[in-house]
Amino acid sequence: LSKTTMAVDGKQKVVITGAGGRTGSLVFKKVLANPTYDPVGVVRSEASKSTLVKDTGVADSQIIVGDILGSNGAAVLDKAMAGADSLVIATSAVPKIKPLSLIPVILAKITGKEGVRPKFTFKEDQMPEQVDWIGQKMQIDSAKKNGVRKVVLVGSMGGTQKDNFLNTIGDGNILVWKRRAERYLIDSGLDYTIIHPGGLKDDEGGLREIVLNVNDIFLDDKTGPRSIPRADVAELCVQSLGMASRRAFDCVARAVGEGTPTTDFKALFAGMTKNCDYSDMDADETLGRL
Repeated sequence: LSKTTMAVDGKQKVVITGAGGRTGSLVFKKVLANPTYDPVGVVRSEASKSTLVKDTGVADSQIIVGDILGSNGAAVLDKAMAGADSLVIATSAVPKIKPLSLIPVILAKITGKEGVRPKFTFKEDQMPEQVDWIGQKMQIDSAKKNGVRKVVLVGSMGGTQKDNFLNTIGDGNILVWKRRAERYLIDSGLDYTIIHPGGLKDDEGGLREIVLNVNDIFLDDKTGPRSIPRADVAELCVQSLGMASRRAFDCVARAVGEGTPTTDFKALFAGMTKNCDYSDMDADETLGRL
């Protein structure tokens, strides 16, 4: 490693964006606990920073506050990426529930009517197109500009399904924009690992067998596992910093007690030889113009 990618104490600097989020904060804590790495978290607000500092005891200097999509977003990113070895992208647009839409949901439960879902929206300046496409593209560009070696991107399963329910939330097409950013990363020339978790749960990590596949095969299997604890996704991110080069895969976890809890990640990655297929993006006009 060159001196520019080593932190002062000899550890590799790892930038985690979205470090104030539910998955990103777990990644930050796991990177912090690993003696090889020195984390720098990027968060949107001072409140997120104070929570992370309080939870982990890190120095203030290890948390950078800034809105990636703001007027000085590129400068915030360049400050974070300077001298970094790796980047974990854990940013994601967050849907907000429309409170009044809960009324028909409650009535449907009372009357036994099925298929009634609440309605969602996104904050005006935080739509999936902005957060999951423009914001992630900015992060990839900054990583490349600053000599970052490896990018780990946390996406979501369902990207091959244009009619997936997640795309209908708030009319945001969140998976469409995520997939576009993933393809942009693949084409960037940077080393990468793209992780598509199934449904995220807040259960304890390290207790389950993690299973990998590609191209939303898990979603087509109505009987198999379709979810995974966030803590296990965070562990996959940290493990991917040193392996799983140029890989893109889906991940779920078996129920506790089914199979053997995953501890050998090298074997896990080696056992899945396929990569997710992005050839459907070949004709993407936006990507073609970049």
